[in-house]
Amino acid sequence: MSIINLLFTFVLASAGIYAQGCTNASLTGAFGYTLSGTVTNGDGRLVRSSQVGRIVFDGKGAYTGVAASSLGNTTDVAEFAGQISIGADCTATAKTGTGADATDLDMIVVNDGNDFSAVVRAGDATLVGIGTKVEGKGTCSLATLTGTYGYQGEGVATLNGKSVSTAEIGILTFDGKEGLTGTFSAIGGGQANRQSFTGTYALSDICFGSAAYKVGDATFQMNFMVTNGGNQLLYSESTAGAVTTGSGARTSFK
Repeated sequence: MSIINLLFTFVLASAGIYAQGCTNASLTGAFGYTLSGTVTNGDGRLVRSSQVGRIVFDGKGAYTGVAASSLGNTTDVAEFAGQISIGADCTATAKTGTGADATDLDMIVVNDGNDFSAVVRAGDATLVGIGTKVEGKGTCSLATLTGTYGYQGEGVATLNGKSVSTAEIGILTFDGKEGLTGTFSAIGGGQANRQSFTGTYALSDICFGSAAYKVGDATFQMNFMVTNGGNQLLYSESTAGAVTTGSGARTSFK
C-alpha cells in the first residue's frame, strides 16, 4: 500500500471515529442537576426560580425524576417524566410533561455523557442549569454526608422592598446522624453578612435530601442532590424573599 493510500485510509478511519458522536444512549443512569433564573408571574414581574433534582435517563429517549422547585416564597417537591432526543453533535431537545403543562428544554451532552448543560425554552422563563452523573454506589443514607463541605451560590433577595442580587460562600458540617452546623458569608445590595447556624438534615436512599436551619429570625430550607459518591452536592436554598442556587464539595474527598 502506498503512503498516500495509507494516509487516506487513516483519515477515513479517524473521520468514522469522530462522526459517531452522541446518541440517546449517551445519557444513561442517574444525574443530579440544578436550574436557576427568573420566571415572569401573572403580574408581569420577574420572580426568582431555582430547582434542584435527580433525573434518570433510560438511554432510549425517556427519563424520570424528582425535583424541588422554589419560586418566590414557595417550594414544591414533585416527580416528573419526559422524552429526550440527542443528536450526533451532542445537542438535544427534551420535553418534560405533556399538553399545556409541558416544559421544553435544549441540552448539550458533555464529558462523554457524564455531564450536561440545559436551558428552558419558554417565553415566560429564563432558566439555565447543569447536570452531573451520580457516581459511586448511587444509594445514600444519613452517613453519606459526614464531614465538612465548602459551598457557594448566587441568587436574588428582597431587601428594603427591592430585589437585589446576592452571593454567598460557606461551610456546612454534617454529623452523619441528622445534625449540621454551618457558617456563611453573604453579600447583597451592598450589605455584607457573616453568621453561624445549626440545623438538621434528611437524605433519601436516592441521594436527594433537604436541610432546615435558622439564621436570626429567618428560617432557611436547602434542598440538595448528593453526587460523586458523597463528595459533592448541588443545592437550592430558599427563605422568605430570597432564593439561591449553588454547589458544594467536601473539603477532603473520601
